[in-house]
Amino acid sequence: MNAAIDNVYAVILAAGASSRMGSPKQLLIWQDRPLLAHALANAQVVLAERIVVVLGANVEAIKTAIDLNGISVALNLDWADGMAGSIRTGIEALPATAGAVLLMLCDQPLINAAHLQNLLLAWQHAPERIVVSQYAESFGVPAVFPAAFFAQLAGLTGDRGAKPLLMQFEETLLKVPLQEAELDIDTQGDYQRLHAHKSDAADDRGTA
Repeated sequence: MNAAIDNVYAVILAAGASSRMGSPKQLLIWQDRPLLAHALANAQVVLAERIVVVLGANVEAIKTAIDLNGISVALNLDWADGMAGSIRTGIEALPATAGAVLLMLCDQPLINAAHLQNLLLAWQHAPERIVVSQYAESFGVPAVFPAAFFAQLAGLTGDRGAKPLLMQFEETLLKVPLQEAELDIDTQGDYQRLHAHKSDAADDRGTA
């Protein structure tokens, strides 16, 4: 069974204050553009303009730095309460016709459009299942949630994001290997590791 991709929407979570980073990580530069712009561009490749960006802290700075024309922006006024509120805000902003949501973070810079496409293809072949990224000894987002799980996503609380829901349904998850999802940018050390990865990749190309 192949489910239609044209009723899938992306929700990009970008509302946090980046307290451990010390500056808005949404605006950290990677490959000559802010991290949020990078995530947005990848989502647009696979889902065109069917995208909701959830903002909260530093909203004016982000809107000034990133072109969000044509993109639905949902404001999480309770961003300080944790990621669950941002997920709820994003889910509530989806149209009633949405058949699934691709849940993304703005701070997983090694993920590209091809990775997102692989997740969506897996969901198309099993549209009743949650499709997650598998990395290291764990799994998580980016992930595709069918509409049947929207109410549970909207009912999450606290700062653990979707992980409690994923753990609840672990036996039926469809896991797609995506090692690149392991690196998310929370601290200056993470950002330095990202740039070290870029240097390593350049070295590999030089010796190929």
